[in-house]
Amino acid sequence: MQERVAVYARISEDVLGLEKGVERQLREAHDLVEQRGWTVAAEYADNDISALHGAYRPRYQALLEDAQRGQFTRIVAYQLSRLWRNRRERAEAIELLSKRRVSITLIKGNDIDLTTPMGRSFAAQMGEADTLESELKSERVASAALERAQAGQASGHVLYGWRRVNEFGRGGKRIRFHDELDPEQAAIVKEIVERLLARESLTKMAADLNQRKIPPPRVAAGREPKRGRPDVWSSSSVRSIAMRWANCGKRVHHRGREDEQILPAAWPPIVTEAQQSELRTLLSDPARATSKSGARQHYLTFAPDIARCGKCGGRLRVVQKSGHPTYVCNPNGCTGRRKEWVDDLVERVVLKRLAQPDARDLFRRDDTAAQQTRDEIRAVESKLLELADDYDADLITREQFHRSTARHRTRLVELEKQVEKSVPGMPASLVAEMVGPNAKERWVSLQPAQRRSLLAAMGFQLELVAGMRGGPGFKPESVKIWFVRDDGTAA
Repeated sequence: MQERVAVYARISEDVLGLEKGVERQLREAHDLVEQRGWTVAAEYADNDISALHGAYRPRYQALLEDAQRGQFTRIVAYQLSRLWRNRRERAEAIELLSKRRVSITLIKGNDIDLTTPMGRSFAAQMGEADTLESELKSERVASAALERAQAGQASGHVLYGWRRVNEFGRGGKRIRFHDELDPEQAAIVKEIVERLLARESLTKMAADLNQRKIPPPRVAAGREPKRGRPDVWSSSSVRSIAMRWANCGKRVHHRGREDEQILPAAWPPIVTEAQQSELRTLLSDPARATSKSGARQHYLTFAPDIARCGKCGGRLRVVQKSGHPTYVCNPNGCTGRRKEWVDDLVERVVLKRLAQPDARDLFRRDDTAAQQTRDEIRAVESKLLELADDYDADLITREQFHRSTARHRTRLVELEKQVEKSVPGMPASLVAEMVGPNAKERWVSLQPAQRRSLLAAMGFQLELVAGMRGGPGFKPESVKIWFVRDDGTAA
């Protein structure tokens, strides 16, 4: 009776998705099975999945389940490392396969009888050598990645906004590279940052870029679009560009991990660190996920920090009354004023206030804490550079270098998080445009979300006065408007 065997193949990295590696392994496995006179009961292949850290391998899992059910008595694989790189997986699999009396045959190796103590010991020892090789490789890769990060070098493809300049040595081999600004792309990145800081919505920004036929990042880089996604700007792609620390000349190492580090980059910045920090704070605000401020139609609605009911303090919303949009108290309906009258009054009061000599004082916010934090960030970055110089000059040991570097990088992460929380809330560019002879023209052009942010930055306060009666038409005294400074005094 012919022995029924399972064929398994795996390759760790298949960047192009061609599956050539697993195809070759499977082909050679079938050739060996035919030479031995066996029968292939099942075929399993995991492509582009590393086994070192125990990543889920769907076909490997199916292999073990079928072995448990007695579907075959032997596994044919290219090398033992194709089956296991991870100690835990190897030990568990040897235990399972030995109980089910399943042996292993390696195309580039020996037959391993897992039903005997010597066979199991041999498989464990061979596997341990594979694990050691993988761990050493992983350590080298991690060390090289850290060195690139500390040098500010990019990893992977060039980012949108820059272009890569390669330097070649003898024989045409690339020896190094650097990234410089791409004028057209950098201008788009700068525009995105500045317009979002001026409180334009992500959706409108994306629509405008598409209308102007600006190539999105993947198209600009000549890469294939992701499956099922059109080659256009979207709110998510605009947000992705806007949130990058790379925009201000920063590089992130180990993004999202506990040891995440934000380091100086070797490429030139497009915007300032202050602009980038402010924008990240704005786009990370949890209120954006619930208020949908980018789609706001009425800038005084559901904004209790600037507009409320004078009787109960409730938020305002807009409803139709007698055929007219009307601001009313949201929880109780105890106040109400026609929207067009209130908006007209707000515009006249705001523009009048902006025309006064001290108008710029309205927008002054204490940025002392943020500036002090940025100063400390620069000091820590300087210490890191000094440590690298001292280590290169053999003034400190390797242990001292790594211990001090780890301490300073931990502090750097803390400081970066602090500065995101302490930046001012209003871009200086918008303030400059609103104070002066063109204030009315600029006000008309603002989106509702931008008007709401502007009013909040001015310390604007509005209340609908309850109990006003007498005659048709609008009574300005039924709407109370004033301005307050950060310290609570009237402005």
